[in-house]
Amino acid sequence: MNRSSEPVSVAILAFPETTASVTYGIYDLLMAAGRDWGFVVTGQPGPSLMQPRIVSAHSGTFLAANDVPITPQATLEEAAGATIVCVPELAVPPSESLEGRFAREIAWLKRCYATGATIATACSGAVLLAEGGC
Repeated sequence: MNRSSEPVSVAILAFPETTASVTYGIYDLLMAAGRDWGFVVTGQPGPSLMQPRIVSAHSGTFLAANDVPITPQATLEEAAGATIVCVPELAVPPSESLEGRFAREIAWLKRCYATGATIATACSGAVLLAEGGC
């Protein structure tokens, strides 16, 4: 557990081939860490332990696979120093090739992993981790 006064920086990777429910679900869960736990102990919000940001190779709002808009809070380059990186699921039919489709995201994941970031995934997001050797 991070004992410093600064929340842990978490980058949640978003792309059109994921769903907003998983992306924003991860975000909401991480925002609650510490903040919502305080209510249990003191009845007041606790300090935030994590600072998640939704990051993407896309600089503007885009539609997720379930047609819900996702608005990234940072680009991949702006989130290069994240302590934790979360990759949501891939909503891609098994018959579709992924070759070259996520080149920027995979290169970014490799850089994050090489600099010591903890990498996590939900479900089929593991495909990107495997491709990147993370």
